[in-house]
Amino acid sequence: MPHVIANGVRTFYRTMGDGPPLLLIAGNGMGHTTFDEQLPAFARHFRCIVYDLRGIGASDVPDSGYTPAEMAKDAWGLLSALDITEVHLAGYSLGGAIAQEMTLGQPARVLSLSLYASYERPLPYMRLRYDILVKVVEEATPELWAMYSAFSAFGPEFINAHHQALREEIAKRIARWERGDAPSRVGLAGHYRAILAHDTADRLHGIACPTWIAVGSNDAVTPSVHSQRMHQLIPASGLRVFEGKPHRLLNFEAEEFTGCALDFLLQQKKRA
Repeated sequence: MPHVIANGVRTFYRTMGDGPPLLLIAGNGMGHTTFDEQLPAFARHFRCIVYDLRGIGASDVPDSGYTPAEMAKDAWGLLSALDITEVHLAGYSLGGAIAQEMTLGQPARVLSLSLYASYERPLPYMRLRYDILVKVVEEATPELWAMYSAFSAFGPEFINAHHQALREEIAKRIARWERGDAPSRVGLAGHYRAILAHDTADRLHGIACPTWIAVGSNDAVTPSVHSQRMHQLIPASGLRVFEGKPHRLLNFEAEEFTGCALDFLLQQKKRA
């Protein structure tokens, strides 16, 4: 399996496709497979790089360094190891927080920025959710983690309309712990703490590259108020709210989202 040492962390990655480089950054507790439903479309036009964040999958699980700023250094280390100087960035949830730090830290290297179901800083609701999740992942059973993380991620309207899909999602999350690739409690708790540590609200006005922001109207994790706020703060940004979609807009009824996300990326490819 391909690994590089990125910012001192042994990091697993995969690449697919040809063209301008596009780094796809996963959300908390999710690995390089996060964008599997988007890769077939994206890889026809871009060299897509996906990877396991520190703390998850086949990458190292260090005891510390779980902040978006430090994880942005991990991502730049990966790109440097692959001899990539300029890149399109797309981040989902926590991955969007990491992409914001990457763009603010090295703006000349970022060709475009896509923020999927992300946020600028945790408001009290989000902060309480992740305070609870830290406790749950450190102290409770995998089944309780699976039930609470799914229940709190989708919200009442989506759950009432898709209750069978939610039961299947909970079963998948429980099954992760029963396989040999069970997530690390240290890594998961680290990702949750990284979410709590993120705050770019006072700096987002400094992002000058073309930016596309997407969120589901039923997002119970990063409600659309966060995306609306980022849209207000980032000068060259567009916003699309996908009606009825939850936080996992990449995976639940993904076709419309994937098409719109690719349209933005292709516009930036033409400009470059």
